[in-house]
Amino acid sequence: MNAVHYIKLLLRYGRWLCLVPLLCAVTVFFLTKNAKQKYSSSTSLYTGVASGYSITSTEDERLDYFAVNNAFDNLVASAKSRETIEEVALHLLAEHLLVTKPDPQVLGTEGFIALKKLVGSRLIAKARSIGNADDVYSYLHAVYSSKADNEIAQILTVPGSFYNIDDLKSNIVVTRLNTSDILEVDYTCSDPAVCQRVLELHTQVFTYNYNHLKSDQTASAVEYFEKKLAEVRDTLRSSEDNLNKFGKDNRIINYYEQTRYMAQSKDEVDKEVYAQEMIQSGCKNALALIEKRLSNREKQIINSASIINLRERLSDINTDVERARLYANPEKVAEFTAKQTQLEDSIKTVSNQYMSLNYSIESVPRTSLLQQWIDNAVAYDKATAGLAVLQNQKKDYLNEFDEFAPLGSSLKRLDRQVDINEQEFLAILHGLNLARLRQSNLSLNSNIVIQDKPYFPLKPEKSTRMLLIIVAVLVGFIAGGSVVIGREMMDSSIRSPERAKKIIGLRVAGVSPVSALDKTLAYKEKLRGLLAGQMVSNLLPFITVPIEEKGSAMLSLISLRNDLYKSADLKMLNELLSAIFRDVCWVVPGQYIKVFAAAIPMSGLVAYSPSISQLNYKTAAEIAGRDLSKFELVIYVSPCLSECSIPAAMVHLAALNLVAIGANETWLSADKEALTKVEAVAAGAPLHTWLTNTEETNLEGIIGEIPKKRSWLRRKVKKLITLNLR
Repeated sequence: MNAVHYIKLLLRYGRWLCLVPLLCAVTVFFLTKNAKQKYSSSTSLYTGVASGYSITSTEDERLDYFAVNNAFDNLVASAKSRETIEEVALHLLAEHLLVTKPDPQVLGTEGFIALKKLVGSRLIAKARSIGNADDVYSYLHAVYSSKADNEIAQILTVPGSFYNIDDLKSNIVVTRLNTSDILEVDYTCSDPAVCQRVLELHTQVFTYNYNHLKSDQTASAVEYFEKKLAEVRDTLRSSEDNLNKFGKDNRIINYYEQTRYMAQSKDEVDKEVYAQEMIQSGCKNALALIEKRLSNREKQIINSASIINLRERLSDINTDVERARLYANPEKVAEFTAKQTQLEDSIKTVSNQYMSLNYSIESVPRTSLLQQWIDNAVAYDKATAGLAVLQNQKKDYLNEFDEFAPLGSSLKRLDRQVDINEQEFLAILHGLNLARLRQSNLSLNSNIVIQDKPYFPLKPEKSTRMLLIIVAVLVGFIAGGSVVIGREMMDSSIRSPERAKKIIGLRVAGVSPVSALDKTLAYKEKLRGLLAGQMVSNLLPFITVPIEEKGSAMLSLISLRNDLYKSADLKMLNELLSAIFRDVCWVVPGQYIKVFAAAIPMSGLVAYSPSISQLNYKTAAEIAGRDLSKFELVIYVSPCLSECSIPAAMVHLAALNLVAIGANETWLSADKEALTKVEAVAAGAPLHTWLTNTEETNLEGIIGEIPKKRSWLRRKVKKLITLNLR
C-alpha cells in the first residue's frame, strides 16, 4: 500500500471526514459561546542566583550551571507549591469577605455575586464582625487547618471560583527568562483586579516562604552547633577546673619546670655532697697524719737527751783524743778516734731522728702542725655538719620525687583531656562559624527583589474561541482519518487481488467491483465491463481447448460462502461469454436461483437441488437431470462448500475450477481446509480465484488508473505523489 491508496481511502470516507470536524467545530462553538473574557498580568522577580554576589563568592569563581538550574527548579517548585497557593487563596478570600459592594479595583460585579453564592451570609457576617483582613485570614487558616473536611476547604475546592486551589495553581505560570536571574510570574483570570491582587499576594507569600525555607536550612544546623558548643564548653571548663584543682592540691604551678628545677637542684646537692665528702675525707686523712706526727713528743725528749749525752761523751772523747795526742799515744789516739767517729755517727743518726721528729717530710716545722690540725679539725667538723644537712636535703628531694612521679601521669591525663575538649570545642566553634556564614550567605542570596510590580490589566486577552474551533476541526479530521487508516491497517480481510494471491495461494482469474449504490456514475458500469472483459480473457485459454477437442467445455464455479454472486457481475459475464460461444448454460443450485435469474435468461439457466446422491455424478447433465449436449459451454455452479459437498468428478473434469471469494471476507482456517479438499479432488485440474465485492481503491493493481473523470488539481496532486514530474 502506497500513499495514493491511503489518499483514495480518505477520499472514499470524505463525507465522514467532513462531518466529524464540522460536528467538533459546532460543539466547541456552542461550548465557548458564553466564555468569559480573560485578563492577564505578570510580575518579574530578581533572584540573583547566578550573577548575584554572595559572601563565599570570589572573583575567579566558575559558575556551576547545574547548581543554578537546580536553584531555579527549587524556586519554581516553591512558587507552585500547594502551601503557597493555599495561603494566597486564603488571603484573597479574607480580603474579599470584607468587600461590601462590587468594586472594579477590588472585585467586579460577577465575582462579588459569585462570592456571595459561594460562601454564604454566615461566613460573610463572621468576617465583617472580625473587621481586619489579617485577623480574618488567621480565622480562615485556623478553620481550614482544623480538620480535613470543613467549610473553608470546600470553598477552596469549588471549580471555577477565584479561590480554587487547583485553578490558581494551573493559572499561575512561573518561568525563568532565558538564562537570566529573573523569574516571571503570570496569572490569568476573568477579573482584572483579582488578577493583579493574586500576583501581589503570591509575591508576598512566595518570597516570605522561600526566605523562611532557606533560613530553616541552616537554622537547625546553627541551633545544633550552639547547643553542642555549650555542652562542650561546660565539659572543657570542667576539665580545666579539674586540672586547676589538681595543681592546687598538689602545689603544682608548672609540673615540667618544677620537676626540671628539682632535678637540677638534686644534681647540685649531689655535687655539694660529693664536694663535702671530699673535704671531709681530706680533713680526716690530714688530721690522722698530723695526730700521728704530734704523737712523737716523747721520742723528741729522749732524742734530745741522747743528743746531749752523746755530745757530752763526744766532748770527753775529744778530750781524751787530745790528751792522747798530747801524750803521743797513738793507740789511744786511734782508739779514741774510732770512738770519736762512732759517736759522731751516732750523733748524726740521733740528729737525723731529731730532724725527723721536729720537721715533716716537707720540711715543715713541727710547730705549724698544731695550727694545721686545728684548721683541719674545724674543716672536718664543718664538712661533717654540711654533709648531714645536704643528706637531709637530698632525702627531701627524693621524697619530693616520690610524690611527683605518680603526679606526672595524672597531670598528663588531665592535660590530654583538656586538649581533647579544647580541640572539640574549636572544631564545633569552626562548624558554628561556617553554619552562620552559610546562613548569612543564604539570607543574602534568598533576598528576592520585585523588579516589575504586578500591573492592572486594562484590556482582556484576545479570545481563543476561533483557535479552539480550528483546533477542533483539525482534531476531528485527524481523529476521523486515524480511525479510517487504523481500520484499514487492522483489517484482516482479503481486500485486494495482491492479498488474495498471497493469502490463498491461487492465481486470480477475475475481479468484480463492489455493487454501486449510485447508478448515475457511468464509469462504474464501464469499470465493471472492463473487469469482466479481463476475466473472460483469462478464462478463454482454458475453455477453447476442450471445445475444439470435444465440442463442449465445462467450467466449475465453486463458492466457499453465501452471498458472493451479484446479478450485475453475472449478467456482464454471461453477455460476454454468450457473445463468444454458441450456447451457454448455467447449472445453478436452487439457493442461488433468484440472483442468477435476474441476470441470465431462463433459456440458459438450469436449477438443481443439491443432495448427497449427486456426489457420484460424473457430468453436469446428470446433476441438471436433462440433456445439455446442445450447449457449447456449461457452467456448473456448486453449492456453498460450508453447507454441502461438491461432486469430485465435477472438479476433476472441469476445464477450469473458479473459486469465488469475497474481498470483504476474512480468510479463515475453515476456508483453508475446504480449499485443501478441493485441491485434493481436483488432482491437477486448473484452479483459480474469482475475487468479488472488491473496493475501487484496491483495483489499480490489475487495471491501472480507474477510468473516471478527474479534476486538473487532482491529476497534478497524484502525479506529485507518484513522483511523476512531467
